[in-house]
Amino acid sequence: MKMNIPIISKQILGVIIQFPLGIIVAALIERICRSRLPYARLRNICVKAVAAHVLIIHLSIDTEYSLGYLFSSLRILLLVSGIMIGTALQPVGLTGGIATGKSTVSSLFTQQGQGDHETDFIIIDIDGIAHDILLPEKLGRESVYHRLVSEFGSEILQDNNDVTSCNPLIDRRKLGDIVFRDRLKRKKLNSITHPKIIKIMMQQILSEGLNFNNQKRRVVCADIPLLFEGGLPMRMLFGTVVVITCNSELQLERLQKRNTDLTIDQCRQRIASQIPVEEKARKAHFVIRNDGNMKDLKSEVSRVKKELADVVTGKQRGIELYWLILASWVFQSLLNSRVGN
Repeated sequence: MKMNIPIISKQILGVIIQFPLGIIVAALIERICRSRLPYARLRNICVKAVAAHVLIIHLSIDTEYSLGYLFSSLRILLLVSGIMIGTALQPVGLTGGIATGKSTVSSLFTQQGQGDHETDFIIIDIDGIAHDILLPEKLGRESVYHRLVSEFGSEILQDNNDVTSCNPLIDRRKLGDIVFRDRLKRKKLNSITHPKIIKIMMQQILSEGLNFNNQKRRVVCADIPLLFEGGLPMRMLFGTVVVITCNSELQLERLQKRNTDLTIDQCRQRIASQIPVEEKARKAHFVIRNDGNMKDLKSEVSRVKKELADVVTGKQRGIELYWLILASWVFQSLLNSRVGN
């Protein structure tokens, strides 16, 4: 029986919708499977088996039409592709307060320690991206240089004595002084920079998460200082959140030592512009305390890395959802071919 045009159009739409469906399903399954509960591995296998069964019923082969197998195959291909991308787009968010030690922790995460030989920790530096988009030429159309100069004026530019340069660089300290004093201007700055930062960040997360050339398991982390300040959309991007925290007195002391050109009031102003670190810690999946010396910090980082490796890429995951779907699909196809004969 030949398929008519309306049926073909419906089938094509059914194929296309599988890709976003796969991304959404993978994101939800990842959130469930990363929670640390008793019998987590058994629970995750059961959750994925049920999800695979429901999806296979949804993708049942339509043998009534001559192109039924073709469209069913395309649906499974798009669904599995969406699931793989949705799984890759679940990075770990490393965050904390200003001067709590995020950069140091990020550096420790990338260092290979005892027991780390099976897992690579990849760090995406959001501060680095935020710095690059302020440059007039480095990122081309992704640069926000001209928009910021138009919005905040030439007073945010560095004093430029180089007559050969057409675009003096943005002085981050001058820009910071303006936005830390004014909540509305800080909100305006975020509305300009955050979409660009998120776009570049997601491109890098996807690139690293889908890197099949590396034989090791990978945990992709984003070092993102203002994860919670970015609101719910920003928080929804991260399947797991690690907060680096320390007591408030030590935070102020470290900021003064790091930024010697800031007055104590300016330091307090910068700390007050962010959500308190203890509040962030209450919302985190993992907390790294940086109140002691470097030896204590390394011990904390080692502990969290081991737990993260197990939750994100280790035994707790159970079997991958897309393997269950493919296996069920092959079984269903063989079953249908036998029934057909």
